[in-house]
Amino acid sequence: MPPKTVPRTKGNVRAANSSRAAELSSASSTGSSLPMSALGGFAQFATPAFSASSTYIASTAARSAPMSRSGSGSSSPQLSSGSTFGGLDSDVVIVIRNGELSMIIKRLMSKRDTTTKIRALEDLEKWIKAHPEDDEAGSVACQEAIGPWIKLYIKLTTDVDRRVRLMANNAHLLLVKRVKKKLAPYLKEVVAAWIGTFFDPTRDVARVALEAFKSAFPDNKREQVISFCLQDVIYYISEVLLNKTPETLSDPRFNTKEEMDTRYARVAASSLYTIGYIIDNLSPEALNKGADDIGPLLDDSRLWAFMSHVNPGVRRASYSMLRTVTSKAPTLIKDRLAIISKQFLPAVFNDKDITTHGDLWDSLLVFTKAFPESWTIPADKKPTMTLFFSFLKHAGFGSTTVTYRSILPLISTWADESVLGKNGTGFPFVKDFFENFWRGIESSNMDRDPGATGLFMEAYIECLVYFIGQDAVFDAFITLIKQYLTSTDGSKISTKFMEEEQGIAKKIATHLQRLLNIPSVRDRAAADLWGPAVDAMSEIMSDESSEGYVKRGKRAILLLSQLSTIVNEKGDTVVAESIEKAADRLVQIVAKQCSGSQSFGPSQLLSSLAVQFEVVVFSNSASQKAMHDFFDKQFADMLLASDEQSSSGSSSDGGESLPHLLDLFAGYLDNAKEHDIVGGIWKRVMNKVLDSTGEDSRKERQQAILRGLLDRTTSSESALAMNLDSIDKFIFSAIEKRDYVGSKTCEGLVASALCSKNIVSDVAKLKIVESLSEQLELFVAETIGNHHLEPLDETSSILTVLHKSLSHIVPLSIKNSAEEPMKRIIVAVFDLGSQTDEHLSEAGKKSLNELQALSEGSEDVRFLLTEALTGHIQNSIQDLSRVASPEDLANQARKLCDMLHLSEFSERFRLLSEFFFDKEHWTGLYQHLLKTGPQPSLAMLDPVVESLYAEKSSQDADAHPRFKKGSETKYDSFGLSAYGRLALFTFELLKKEGDTISLFLTFPEKMTWIMEELLKVRQSCLDSFQAPSSEAGVLFSTTLHADANAVVFRTLLRELGNMATSWITLAQDNDWEKQTIDVLISGRRDSEIKDDEDDEDSSISIEYFAKSALKEQDGYSERVFADLIQALAKSDEADVSAANAKGWCQVLKSEKIPLPVVTGLTVALKARLENTNEFTNLLNYWASELGATRPHEVTIRNTATVRRLVLLVVALSTGNEDGSKSNLPQHRAMNLLQAIRRWTTDSDALQAFDNQGELLLHSVLFKLLNTLSFQVQELPGAHWEMMFGMISAVFAALETSNVTGSDSHTMLALESASRLAVNLVELGQDEDDILSAWEDHSDNILVSAMRLIGHKASADDKLLRMDRPVRQYLEILAQVCGHAPDRLVLSHGSVSEQCQLLLEPLTALQMLAYRQLTVELTEQVQALSIQMEIKAPTSPTMDEDAQTENIESGDDSAVDKMVEPKFPKSLWTILTNPPKGFPAMDVNVDADDESNLKEDFSLLSVDHDQLEEEEEEYGVGAGVAAKAEKTMSHSVLGYLLAWKLAFGLFENTTYTVKSGLVAQLRDASIMDDLLPYLFHLLGIHSALSSSMNESSSNSGDITQPSQPFDLSRWDITDYQVTGFDLSSPEIGFPLLAGHLYYTCLGNVPSLVRIWWTECKLRQLNIAVESLTERYFSPLLIAREINSLIKAQQAPAQGGTAAAAAALSGVSDDLNQLQIKTSKATSEVMASFQIDEATMEIAIRLPPNFPLRQVEVEGLQRVGVKEARWRAWLLAVAGVIAAQNGSLIDALSMFRRNVGLHFDGVEDCTICYSIVSVMDRSLPNKTCKTCKHRFHASCLYKWFRTSNSSSCPLCRTLW
Repeated sequence: MPPKTVPRTKGNVRAANSSRAAELSSASSTGSSLPMSALGGFAQFATPAFSASSTYIASTAARSAPMSRSGSGSSSPQLSSGSTFGGLDSDVVIVIRNGELSMIIKRLMSKRDTTTKIRALEDLEKWIKAHPEDDEAGSVACQEAIGPWIKLYIKLTTDVDRRVRLMANNAHLLLVKRVKKKLAPYLKEVVAAWIGTFFDPTRDVARVALEAFKSAFPDNKREQVISFCLQDVIYYISEVLLNKTPETLSDPRFNTKEEMDTRYARVAASSLYTIGYIIDNLSPEALNKGADDIGPLLDDSRLWAFMSHVNPGVRRASYSMLRTVTSKAPTLIKDRLAIISKQFLPAVFNDKDITTHGDLWDSLLVFTKAFPESWTIPADKKPTMTLFFSFLKHAGFGSTTVTYRSILPLISTWADESVLGKNGTGFPFVKDFFENFWRGIESSNMDRDPGATGLFMEAYIECLVYFIGQDAVFDAFITLIKQYLTSTDGSKISTKFMEEEQGIAKKIATHLQRLLNIPSVRDRAAADLWGPAVDAMSEIMSDESSEGYVKRGKRAILLLSQLSTIVNEKGDTVVAESIEKAADRLVQIVAKQCSGSQSFGPSQLLSSLAVQFEVVVFSNSASQKAMHDFFDKQFADMLLASDEQSSSGSSSDGGESLPHLLDLFAGYLDNAKEHDIVGGIWKRVMNKVLDSTGEDSRKERQQAILRGLLDRTTSSESALAMNLDSIDKFIFSAIEKRDYVGSKTCEGLVASALCSKNIVSDVAKLKIVESLSEQLELFVAETIGNHHLEPLDETSSILTVLHKSLSHIVPLSIKNSAEEPMKRIIVAVFDLGSQTDEHLSEAGKKSLNELQALSEGSEDVRFLLTEALTGHIQNSIQDLSRVASPEDLANQARKLCDMLHLSEFSERFRLLSEFFFDKEHWTGLYQHLLKTGPQPSLAMLDPVVESLYAEKSSQDADAHPRFKKGSETKYDSFGLSAYGRLALFTFELLKKEGDTISLFLTFPEKMTWIMEELLKVRQSCLDSFQAPSSEAGVLFSTTLHADANAVVFRTLLRELGNMATSWITLAQDNDWEKQTIDVLISGRRDSEIKDDEDDEDSSISIEYFAKSALKEQDGYSERVFADLIQALAKSDEADVSAANAKGWCQVLKSEKIPLPVVTGLTVALKARLENTNEFTNLLNYWASELGATRPHEVTIRNTATVRRLVLLVVALSTGNEDGSKSNLPQHRAMNLLQAIRRWTTDSDALQAFDNQGELLLHSVLFKLLNTLSFQVQELPGAHWEMMFGMISAVFAALETSNVTGSDSHTMLALESASRLAVNLVELGQDEDDILSAWEDHSDNILVSAMRLIGHKASADDKLLRMDRPVRQYLEILAQVCGHAPDRLVLSHGSVSEQCQLLLEPLTALQMLAYRQLTVELTEQVQALSIQMEIKAPTSPTMDEDAQTENIESGDDSAVDKMVEPKFPKSLWTILTNPPKGFPAMDVNVDADDESNLKEDFSLLSVDHDQLEEEEEEYGVGAGVAAKAEKTMSHSVLGYLLAWKLAFGLFENTTYTVKSGLVAQLRDASIMDDLLPYLFHLLGIHSALSSSMNESSSNSGDITQPSQPFDLSRWDITDYQVTGFDLSSPEIGFPLLAGHLYYTCLGNVPSLVRIWWTECKLRQLNIAVESLTERYFSPLLIAREINSLIKAQQAPAQGGTAAAAAALSGVSDDLNQLQIKTSKATSEVMASFQIDEATMEIAIRLPPNFPLRQVEVEGLQRVGVKEARWRAWLLAVAGVIAAQNGSLIDALSMFRRNVGLHFDGVEDCTICYSIVSVMDRSLPNKTCKTCKHRFHASCLYKWFRTSNSSSCPLCRTLW
């Protein structure tokens, strides 16, 4: 047994570590004192320079006192006799009045571990920041801290850990800025350590320290500061450098040796840098004044011993210090030169660490220049020169760059002979110097730097030149040249020469030329230098036995060529002549060897000589004869054998042999004077080379040889007859076999052949062009057309060949009338220039640029280019297999104009108009629109479409064959049809050309019909945007790139307004109203277009569009015409004249004009005509005619009735710009309502609902009633009953119809009826008659509407749901269902159907579903709670029999009824399937539903600045983005609403039901999906797990906030779902997510806590804790405490509060407890009185409650054992932590346990609690043997975990 520990009693705490040592050291009461220097650690700073008890000012001690190693001189002030705390006087700490500051200072002084220091420094930094700066006096509060801080800073700024140093300097910076001048008394004490920190190796530390210094002292004051504190700084530095050691500077007890050494090296280096800093910043006068202070330090040899310190950082600092002192104060060095030289020079030449050599050489050069005599001072061990030579011999120990660049500057400082006198002047020194210098090239240190050899040679030669006047040096230079030429034996030196061969030759040649220009050297060089060098070259060239003769020969030629180049640049003719002589001698030797040798070596050398010295080689008669023999007898064999020899021969005959042979042969041919001889040699060589009898392996070699010769003989025409049939056949054979594919050799051969002037015939060239064009055309037509870029190699090769040869083959093709191949090539390169493949595109562009350049100089080429590309672009526009987009084609058309330099306006447009085709071509593409017609459901949005189908239904269907399903449309790879391609191309081309007004004025006829076609395209786009499920697909596919094309066409619609505005501006100049009226009344439909677009008599007029609308009658031309009329009316500022008003009304009244045309005109002219008497009379006419209509005439077949109904509805319902509508006189409206009453009772057509035409009539009639209801709303009568009766009849008849399928007329009727019902209910709020009629029919209407919504829930056409008419119908139907009372919802509602609606992409349906689900689920959970309480189950088990029976019987509705404590199945499905992505926070997904597309894309262009502002906010693709994100955003909304419904089940329910729901959530681990999703919506994106990241990839356009959402401005405790606004998703979704998270924490905190505890992402864990603690925990803590207070006050308040408390039993429990709450500390204390004793507990809620568990502490217990007491406390904590209970539940548990215990109730032997934590039950299970009682839940858990059914105590089987 371990010994018992003595319990801690109050007051027996002992100080530890430093504070304990401080007490021992200051025990003044006993008279004994422990020396501070014996304590180690920071106690060593107890000297005057470091003592924490001393203020350390200059007057405290005499600085001249001798300094001991221990750092305590006799003159040092004595330590304070008072007790200290961590080295700081306790008195100083005590006088700090600020308690927080005092605690921070104590922590900093007493703690040694880094973490505690950092935390204390963080607290200090916060404390300082809490006190703002005072510009004048500084912060008063911070002045109290400056004294203790200065002592701390001296210690902390040298700390081992860089983080401590950084934070200390950060705090120092903040403090200095606040105390300002109050720092002065402490300046001398801190300045030395402060300046030393400038040179801290951690840059951030040094930067902050320097910033603090600069903030304290301006530039003009810093020298004064340093001068003022100079004595103290020197004393500090002397103490560190001369007296301190690693062991005395740090405490060996708490630091490792490595830490102590590192710290000492850093402090020592900083001190050395400080010396340089103060000398550099002091003026000469100040230095002279402070010389007495600095001198003793410089006199000490221990200071200079740091130059040999083991730490490289210290050595660098010492070098830097010496350089600075030498530069700024040379007199200080001169007086101590002997001491410094003996330490410095041996140290630098023994320093092997190359990291120090930069500072080393800087200091050495400065020091030597200032004191060259220092080299003569004898060192202690070896002479200085010996050390220097050893340094050179070892190549500067690897620092070749800095060393070799510094040697010559060093030598140049030895001007005084006395420097070299010790080693002998002249030859002895030079010999030793260059010998050791040369040995450095063989040192292994040279291998460290790849460029070391070049640096070495540069330095070596420079030194040779410097000492060139001495014989030994001259000989050394000659030896260097010979060694360079002959070192090819593979030695180390030869290897290094090989690496830098070119550079070394250039260096030698450069310096050799410089020497030869010195008069005193040139004469001697002619005999002593140049001659031996030439002899050496001759010798090595004559030595055939040497294997490296080629390399040596090349090196000799290289040296000669470099020297020749330099000499020629300088114009030195004398040296140039000697070089030519040497070259001539080499030529003779090499030519002789070429004649008698089969080796490639001589030929290579001869070729090199020919390249470098062409005149010398080919003017030499001896070499000419040798060359004839060589080329005639052995050259061909050498060419063919060169490949084999290059691969298997020696290195000297390497792969360069063939280029050398070809260069030599080309030079031979170009310089030939004997043409017959050379021509014969050429023929014999080529026939032998191209002999086909050889093997196939020779083919590559033959191609390389022929290509090389072609390349070398193409530049100029030759007098030789070089064309051979064998060459033509060989090249064309390679073309036929496609050898050029993948072979750069053959590719180059073909290009060279096409460019050849002498060797290849024109016939062969044309055959090559024909073959290449066919291959290229095949590639473009098949491969690119099918989007496969497979034969890239072949195409790339062809393009490369063409680019190189276009300048030759284009003129050749034109000259020989072979233009078709060239056209194919032109088209191909034009297409390839715009390919995505970078290589192909670049090659095509290069070839195209070459063609353009050729066309500029030749009209023939220009014509060829125009003809080829014009036809090609026309074909590409309509060719769906082409990969070029319309924009690309427009760019190509403009590029063609630019290539042809067509800058004149009319000339350019004439060429471009070729690409617009003609009207017949457009009409052919437009036929598909004529066949299908507008989508019927668009009648809900556009009255022209409604009138079109109304007129169609009133006529014979056979008269309208256009309204039949069109043929299937084909699309290109972009999803565009031929019609769409042409439309986009035309628009893009016109837009890019600009200046549409000039186009309309110059080409009015052509531009007018082009604009009409584009306006038809516009109308088709508007239809497709509003009804994307339309089968038309005329312009673009609904499945392939639909979103991208939608953005493109929206852009077209937006920018088409500019063109239309230009046309409208011109059309207004004419009398557009009179012209239009005349055309419409006369009924002329001749709309033929003149072909002559240059007809100057033509003008811009609306007549063309009026005739087209009368003629076409297709539903599109009418709307185009109406839009133009409306735009003209809006832009016409003048009021309509009486004559024109009369004419317009005559047009509207005429029954000869088609109804869609009149309807469009009514909409367009409503605002212009509404205030005229003529229009008012027209309205009255229509109303009176309808009032006189008999019931049997009210049928869709009656054209006149339908016409009047439609036009009257349009005239009355169309709103004006100010929102007002036209009204009939009230009496006329009532007459019309009376007529409609007669129609409803007597008209058979209005009783039938199975005819589509009659349904359209119902729709029109409901719209008419809707407009009339506003006019007669205050008039009572039977008309209200009639209206609701009609609505009820329509709903009853159509409630089972598929209103979203092809039966669009049914949807129109229901939408109109629903809109009428909604408006009537709104009017009924103020009118009792309307309300009474509604009450009579509401149940039937609402039930039918709910059934229709239910049918919608089962529909599965996702595309159809995006149609605006369908969405508008569903939205108004949802508004009708929204009026359903709870009783109808409960009787006719379905949870499964409403759950389906909850995920619909329509906000109105989701809100309706949420409301009805709230009603249904609330009813179900309340019923379940009552049922389960009546059954009173012993545990939260499930009664599954009824549920199972219902499921097996197939009753789906039963599955969604809560017969057990589980979520309904449909709701659970939503909860367990989170969306696979996130909503777009920057897109209003309902924007496209709310916007008016005709207004958004008005024909009148808006202000440019306003347009830019709109596009910045919404963008032209806002509607497309809204549709793309609509499904996802609504899915997320439905998911979140489902969770709100789920958490709503926890309210007003029993503990049993709540426990079951929690268990279901816990078992499914469903919070793992919900919580990360909520946190992501709140802006914590680290919440994304890997799985969520993968799933969210489907939603690519996710806009993520940069930081968590700020919830501080919002009330998240409650959330009104009806206020959710998808137009602001960046606010709506985070707020809803925040409310749900709050609800999670309030209802299921245990599940949230489990998830947070098990979260493995630290970043997420921290972010969630911060978010919860900031926004949620305060609200939850306040709620818990307020609910507790409210529960206590409930009995006193009486009423419902008291009844509720009594019902729950809370009042009895809490009233017997004395409860105290503290909102400030989030603490609750409860006490229970037992007789005269009190039992008391305290519950503390943590600041991040409920993520962390509450703390339950037993303050006082009476009459119970410790085990039982602890069990009760654990039960209290368990209620909150595990069972999601509240404080009320926990205290009630405590009260019941205490009360029942003292009432004699036995506790459960398993959990030691009387009341079960799990189900609040009492122990009711008794063991028959031991008689102990257990909770049923505890016993069940025991049986399950132990796998046994025995009693836990007696082990008897239960």
